[in-house]
Amino acid sequence: MTYLRKFPDAISNYFHEIELGVGKRGSTFTDVDAVSHDGETRRFLFREFKQDGEALCKAQRWVLSDLACLPGCTVWFVRRLDSGLIGWAQFGSGRPEVPITVTEYRRLLACWWNAEPICPTPATTCDAMRQMGFWA
Repeated sequence: MTYLRKFPDAISNYFHEIELGVGKRGSTFTDVDAVSHDGETRRFLFREFKQDGEALCKAQRWVLSDLACLPGCTVWFVRRLDSGLIGWAQFGSGRPEVPITVTEYRRLLACWWNAEPICPTPATTCDAMRQMGFWA
């Protein structure tokens, strides 16, 4: 587990002390920002959110990649871009991160909930300008 120096009173620090020395070498601890569970289909959607310029650490990438290999688990990397767009990638898809609009993100989320294929439509420069309010 990782001790959170920035938040000394975090509950994970309490359990860090308790769990110290228990586990296997080469294992990791990380959190995930959001998990949605579809009770009807018993599927899970994990999302890791980052700000523009923030990177996934090695441990997060490892955990999220392994989660994406499990049946019924979908894992997205979602980044809020300074342009007003969203950087989006799905672990295990083999596709790189693409910029999408908020509307497209909501469409992809609806596709997941409806168990439909997830095929993002990358945003254009015009989409970015429109989303930032430059055009009506």
